[in-house]
Order: sequence, then structure tokens, then C-alpha cells
Amino acid sequence: MEYLLALDRKVFLWINNQWSMPPLDVLFSYFITWLGNAGVVIALVVIFFLVKGRTYVRQHLPWFLAAMLLAGLCVFALKKMIPRPRPLADFAPLIEAGAVHIHVLGKALMYRSFPSGDTQTAFTAATYLSLLLPRWTPLFISLAIGVGLSRIYMGVHFPLDVIIGGLIGAVFTSGAWLVRKKVLKSPAPPAA
Repeated sequence: MEYLLALDRKVFLWINNQWSMPPLDVLFSYFITWLGNAGVVIALVVIFFLVKGRTYVRQHLPWFLAAMLLAGLCVFALKKMIPRPRPLADFAPLIEAGAVHIHVLGKALMYRSFPSGDTQTAFTAATYLSLLLPRWTPLFISLAIGVGLSRIYMGVHFPLDVIIGGLIGAVFTSGAWLVRKKVLKSPAPPAA
């Protein structure tokens, strides 16, 4: 486990330091990372469903929201159970000694790093929309991966936080999709 955490820290520093450049600062902090904000994502998906019509809203919105809620609760529970510090807190002694620099964009977050809720949100939406519109899967998944990378780039999450957050979003959404298919295919109950 210690090897995995050491590798996690090295990959974090590589992405956070080596990729650092003004165009990516703008792209990640002003655009991409917002696709992991639950309010923004839900609003965009609701607008999309409304544009597609009432049938989309009726058939998909409750299942999408259920996936978001369940995956979000899982992330919340894990954050409470696993008090992993954020990169700024984890590297604090090395930062103070001048041995490490962390490129931080936005708030300097310190606590409850594992897993990444923003990445979970992005992958929940990307997975649901990919199952709904398979030919757009590369776009949806690319945007979700971008959100995960933005969280590392901005200095607020380690790669493992992002990977597990993404997996939680994908797994809970796939589960909700399978349940949805079974419920919608089940025969109607006999009339009383």
C-alpha cells in the first residue's frame, strides 16, 4: 500500500508541476473543472432532457438523479471514513522546506481528499449519457477524464482520489441503468 501511495504522490507532482502552463490554467480552472460541479451538471442534463422532450424527462431524469444521489452518498461516506489529507496538507512539510512546489488554482483545500466528488459527478453524467447516446461516448468520457485531470492539475486531489471517484460514478450509474431497464421491461401489474 505504501508503494501505491508513493506512486500516487509522484504522479500527482508530475501532472501538477510538469503540465503547469497559463493556457491550461484557464482551460482547467474556468471551464473543465466546472463540469464536475453537481449543480452545473444537473442543470445541463435537465436542460438537455427538456430539449429532447417530456418523454426523456420522464424516462431518464429520475434515474439520472438517483445515480447522482447514490454515487454522491458513497463518496460522502468514504470521505468520512477515510480522512486522507489533500495534497497541500500531505506535502506541507516538504513545501515549508522548499523541496516541493504545488501549483494551486482556486481554494487551498486541505482535508478530505479521498475520493474526488467532482470526478464522481462528471463520470456519473458521462456514463449515463454514454449509455443513452452511445455514439457520443468518446466525447462524454473525454470530458469526464478532463474533470479528473483538472482536479489534480489544480492541486486539490491525488490521482487515486480521481480514479476511485470516477469508478464510483461509473459503477453506480451502470447499476441504476440496469435497474431502470429491468423496471421498464417488467410487465404491468394486473388490474385490480
